[in-house]
Amino acid sequence: MLGEYLGVAPGLPRFTRRCPEPEMCGDCGRGRPVLVDGPWPDLGFSLSHSGAAALVGVAGEPGAVGVDIERLRASFDWSRVPAVGAQDRIAGFRTWTAIEAVGKAAGTGLRTPVSVGAPETGGLRRAHRSGDSADWYVHDVDCPDGYVGCVATAMPEAAVSVFSWPSNGLSQNVGRVESC
Repeated sequence: MLGEYLGVAPGLPRFTRRCPEPEMCGDCGRGRPVLVDGPWPDLGFSLSHSGAAALVGVAGEPGAVGVDIERLRASFDWSRVPAVGAQDRIAGFRTWTAIEAVGKAAGTGLRTPVSVGAPETGGLRRAHRSGDSADWYVHDVDCPDGYVGCVATAMPEAAVSVFSWPSNGLSQNVGRVESC
């Protein structure tokens, strides 16, 4: 998929991992995957999967994008997850996917607490990471029945396009983030 966005053969892009705190961990081989420099623009990308569904986010420069998808489980007590708090099942999963998507976009994962606001005009939610004054913007995305998912970017004007990609009989959603 990235090869198509980059205009190169699918096997050409190579990946490495970028630790968000290299001064602390050195070359630990952890962190989010990033493209190794090549003859292409700096695309941001993110991948999440749960059950039989996957969500892929691709963003042009500046490229900060994070996605998360979760299969809705019949019973889940969100009050036991401090980052989410007491919410009904579906709202809890929406908040959790927003938190994970922001952590992926920022490149820090779940190490930094994230607070997610209520939906604003157009459904966009604003999020903040603890100790960071930057705004993050969370979009809920259409997912297959029984799943919820979010895309997070640092761009309030990002347009999120979603399309299904059938593969081996499974319906997978693919998100694309474009700056306006």
